[in-house]
Amino acid sequence: MTIGHPITLDCIIFGLQRFGGISNYWAKLVQHASVDPALDCSLTVPKHLTYRDLGEEWTSRMPVMRERLDARLTRYLTAPVANGAGVFHTSYYRLPHRRVAKYVVSAYDFTYERYRTGLARFVHSAQKFRSIRRADAVLCISESTRRDIIELCPDVDAAKLHVVHLGVDRDAFFRDASNPSSAGEQTVLFVGQRGGYKRFDLAVDAVRQSPRLSLGIVGPRLTDEERSTLRQALGDRWQEHGPVGTPELRRLYSSAFAFIFPSDYEGFGLPVLEAMACGCPVMAASKSSLPEVGGSAALYAANQSGEAYATALHALDSPAVRGEAISAGLSRIQQFSWSQTMQQTVAIYLQ
Repeated sequence: MTIGHPITLDCIIFGLQRFGGISNYWAKLVQHASVDPALDCSLTVPKHLTYRDLGEEWTSRMPVMRERLDARLTRYLTAPVANGAGVFHTSYYRLPHRRVAKYVVSAYDFTYERYRTGLARFVHSAQKFRSIRRADAVLCISESTRRDIIELCPDVDAAKLHVVHLGVDRDAFFRDASNPSSAGEQTVLFVGQRGGYKRFDLAVDAVRQSPRLSLGIVGPRLTDEERSTLRQALGDRWQEHGPVGTPELRRLYSSAFAFIFPSDYEGFGLPVLEAMACGCPVMAASKSSLPEVGGSAALYAANQSGEAYATALHALDSPAVRGEAISAGLSRIQQFSWSQTMQQTVAIYLQ
């Protein structure tokens, strides 16, 4: 079955995010659209691309409209729509500059609404809620995000809120036996941003209470203040890896003792699946979407304290517990695939 109306995919996120879950998800959608014969797609693309992994072979297969202004401005403006397009799907809450038959928006999380204040929150929330209210269909990346919309925007018709989980790329994330490292076997890996609700402090405290382990840190470069805190808490039991590409991240997951994800709030928590796909035991917060993603395969801290995470780390000292966690993780990821994500998305276009 083919879709009766051409589709415009608004790729504004590629001008706002250098790397991250939203960009990865949207790149998978663009890749799928470029080869799906049922889809007649065009792309609206920012003037300057900051996302590093957008494949030129994908964009070469579809008409591309390049915007004239920087994404930091156009993110707040209406988006260009291809002539004849009947469906407009935005990556980040923009409205189309003219009426279309169907307006679709992907909703990710509500960190601004829960953790930000002032003008930044006001502007972001106003745009987000206007987009969600106007949309004919809202693609929620988790049931947790769907519940957030119902709570924070109760006037929205819940029938138009569709849960479409993200996937994990099993060609990119798998158990990597190359370059084995005995040091890695003692490493608790932390991946991503570290500020505020990400609760990097809990990861540090958990490793502090686990003298035989060290902390591996993947993400933005550490600040001088963070390095000072790490030296005081852990001595030399930490290693900064900085931002890394997928092959190196796969190697780090594969060789780590465990992956720790103590975040207070996540719209989905894609690193949980990536770690599991690499055979890395996962310990996470029992909050927001994380139990929805990790299921019974992850170990959850009893509460948000360093002691609770240290207890979970200690449990993994048992070969039986560790082996069960690895096996359960490899089984869990079978329930999440990008092909399934795209099939569900296309089905919503077809409705």
